[in-house]
Amino acid sequence: MSTPPTWPPPPPPQMPPGLPGGAPPYYAPEPPPKKSSAVPIVVILIVVVFGGLFVVGIIAGIAIPSLMRARMSGNEAAALGAVRTMESAQVAWASRHGGRFVQPDCLASPPACGDAETSSLLPIDVALLKPHSGYDFGFVLRPGADDAATGEGTPNGASAPGAEGPPGVSPPGAPSDAEVRAQLEQFSTPDTSASPATPAPMPGRWPPAPPDRGGFAYWASPSNPGVTGRRRFCVDETGLFRAYGPNTRWAAPSAEHPRCPEVQREQQ
Repeated sequence: MSTPPTWPPPPPPQMPPGLPGGAPPYYAPEPPPKKSSAVPIVVILIVVVFGGLFVVGIIAGIAIPSLMRARMSGNEAAALGAVRTMESAQVAWASRHGGRFVQPDCLASPPACGDAETSSLLPIDVALLKPHSGYDFGFVLRPGADDAATGEGTPNGASAPGAEGPPGVSPPGAPSDAEVRAQLEQFSTPDTSASPATPAPMPGRWPPAPPDRGGFAYWASPSNPGVTGRRRFCVDETGLFRAYGPNTRWAAPSAEHPRCPEVQREQQ
């Protein structure tokens, strides 16, 4: 038994538009994905790294010498300050002890050297003569010729009690009583038309030469010349500060030569 036709008949199947005859559409195959290459990334990294190192090298070449010069200037300023401090302390001690100088440890602790009335004149770090701020320090004490001859002074430079001599005894180099009496008689003569003759000074006795109370020398030298400092500094009992540059002859004071050397430039 056949199926009776329906009314109205169903519409024909719809074909995709744009293609004649209702042929199925053509889809072009997709191209295969391109393989990624790491070469450009490596080149970029190399350029960035080496470019950064080049820039850092330029900055370091400019900054490091400036930092070294600033460091050396700071070390030299600290060393010169220690030299000035030592000179001031020695002058203060000499003004209280008959012009005699003393070892640095006595300046840091005067009571230990027999001076209980004087407070500390020198910082302990300077008195110890230890290296600091890139500099080494040295000190030498020169005993006075008059003190050595008369036995005055103690080994550390302080005045010895009772070394001034017994009362009534004239110090060495002073005129005798007869010489003083003769000079007084010459000045007490009556005034005449002729001008009185001026008494001739007695060589070696009047006026007496100032006593030699000794001296000292204190110096600062860079621990690594050219790196921690360029100049050396020295001061002695004359109070004259001397600076020695890289091209200046330098010989540290010693017991045989207990004075700062003269500033003499080396011949190029």
